[in-house]
Amino acid sequence: MTETTQFRVLDFDCPTRASTVERALASTDGVDDVAVHYATGRVEITYDPTVADACTFETTIEKQGYTPRPA
Repeated sequence: MTETTQFRVLDFDCPTRASTVERALASTDGVDDVAVHYATGRVEITYDPTVADACTFETTIEKQGYTPRPA
């Protein structure tokens, strides 16, 4: 069973940095799929809730230097 969560990241300043966040999230245990939309600042993550949770993703985004907000 998977779940999907979304965040807004308001401080993306270029597509390359959005890709960095996407790669970091994709390498997180339990993540099945990640879609980062640079133009809208939206991040959508499909994941296994028995392995990861929204706090894990917030921390991963913050470690990349960005501030996530619930979408």
